[in-house]
Amino acid sequence: MKTVSLVFELDFKKIEKNGRFWVKQCYKSKDFIFEYSAASFATFLHHNPKRMHVVDTDNVDLLYSKMKKYNVNLSNFFIRNSKELIDEWKNYDYCFFPMHYHLKYVAENSSESIVKLDNDLTCLQSIDDLDNFDGILAWKFERDVSKGRPYWGEILACNSALGTSDFKEYNTGVLGISKNNLHIVDEFIETTRKLISVDISSATAGAKTEAARKAKMYSTSAQTAENWVFHNNNLRITETNDYFFHHCYSIDAKQECIDSSKHLLK
Repeated sequence: MKTVSLVFELDFKKIEKNGRFWVKQCYKSKDFIFEYSAASFATFLHHNPKRMHVVDTDNVDLLYSKMKKYNVNLSNFFIRNSKELIDEWKNYDYCFFPMHYHLKYVAENSSESIVKLDNDLTCLQSIDDLDNFDGILAWKFERDVSKGRPYWGEILACNSALGTSDFKEYNTGVLGISKNNLHIVDEFIETTRKLISVDISSATAGAKTEAARKAKMYSTSAQTAENWVFHNNNLRITETNDYFFHHCYSIDAKQECIDSSKHLLK
């Protein structure tokens, strides 16, 4: 089982255009992104010192400088300079395509199961028990898509593009794909394209803020696409919230990721 992550300078304008109007409040700056990423990886290394973890990034030196603040063993931590690839992936209009194309790149160059770890996780324990998983790893169940809030636009996007919103949504801040299912990454990309092509303006007209009412696409279509592919392929999903906490549900969540790793500082 191979664990991987992706860290790069975000295009705030593109993310805002894709419907996350609060992006600057949450992600703040390039330096802050690399700061909470290092905090996240430090907790993983602390609990998994013998496990190789590969991080693709567009700034090796910055990430390494952040990692050196922590009292963790870096001998199995491989920071890979992937700036050219990341710049290519960032050319796509949808802000989450770099993550999917990163998955595709890793899957095409792997003969073992892969686990993508977001850069805003706190690792809670060793993941050795997950080594022989089959199917899919996700962080945790969130909701039935059909029972979400209509003004998000997700239900409209799914019903229009997929013909249904009757499937389960898991948070994929942790996303594991067993080696016999690596081909599904292409389905992630294809399904995401279908979802982001739907104009959700009629649904977002009922949103609570003026900014959200301007949204033209469902912002987290990438995660919804992944869950549709799980459902459509009848894949077994194992939750990993006993192993990780995902800091993703508030504007201040990334700072909480940093705070959760303070005990590991030198």
